[in-house]
Amino acid sequence: MNRLKGKNFYARLSVVLTSMVLAVSAMGLIFLAPIVIYKYAKKDKGYEATAVMPAPAEKVYSTAVAIAEEKAPKIQIVKKEVETMVLEVTDGVQTASVTVKKAAEEGNSDLTVLANIPKEEGQEKEVQKEKEKELALRIVDLLCNKLEVQCTIKE
Repeated sequence: MNRLKGKNFYARLSVVLTSMVLAVSAMGLIFLAPIVIYKYAKKDKGYEATAVMPAPAEKVYSTAVAIAEEKAPKIQIVKKEVETMVLEVTDGVQTASVTVKKAAEEGNSDLTVLANIPKEEGQEKEVQKEKEKELALRIVDLLCNKLEVQCTIKE
């Protein structure tokens, strides 16, 4: 019994406890990914999604540009204003304006995506029916995935 409480016992116990703490910490990190709750609504001027992203404005804007470039020809860049961090894109049905600004809280950014309402009535009904395919939502979801943050819609 005394042999079990020797130096080896405490060394092994220390290794086991350290391993357990590290394992629990690693599992906790998985659940500590930032959660972004963004607002989404249909307004007179179009479909609008707004969010505070947990990344600097420059990173969010450059990520939006990279996504648009990757998604070509399905999404095409109509206008890119690097100085004001405004990006305009289209998917052939809708046009969306992506605006990124530095947020009040350092390291965060304010994101606004405004997509127009499609002109043809049949297209509008289809967009309403399948919100997950609406351009403003797709852009925010693509940004969240690329920035590795979990996003939830608040309507």
